[in-house]
Amino acid sequence: MDLECHIEAYPPPAIRWLKDSVQLSSNQHYQLSQFATADEFTDSTLRVITAEKRQYGEYICQATNKLGEAEGRVEFTESVIPVCPPACGQARYGGGATAISVSSVLMAVATVLTMVAIAQYVKRA
Repeated sequence: MDLECHIEAYPPPAIRWLKDSVQLSSNQHYQLSQFATADEFTDSTLRVITAEKRQYGEYICQATNKLGEAEGRVEFTESVIPVCPPACGQARYGGGATAISVSSVLMAVATVLTMVAIAQYVKRA
């Protein structure tokens, strides 16, 4: 499962991922990556390598710069029946995984916009 965080911020933000309020780093269960697509735009991806029950929980993409902080949240839960999250137009289903785009924006006046989405892992019979 890939969680994507698209950030628009200037000056460029520090980005971190949290699961259930604990900061994540790349390891055997997670792979984090980020790259700047333009001066104000950064994309960050959290890949959940092992989709097991212990990976269920709330994931947060947090962007911080000297003007403020913004975050996007997504809940990863098990579902026997496929459920379309509120961000259906942004979700891509296939291969037993879900990718959700979560956008957070830090504006020059430190106005914060946060979008919330729900991701659900569909258990295959």
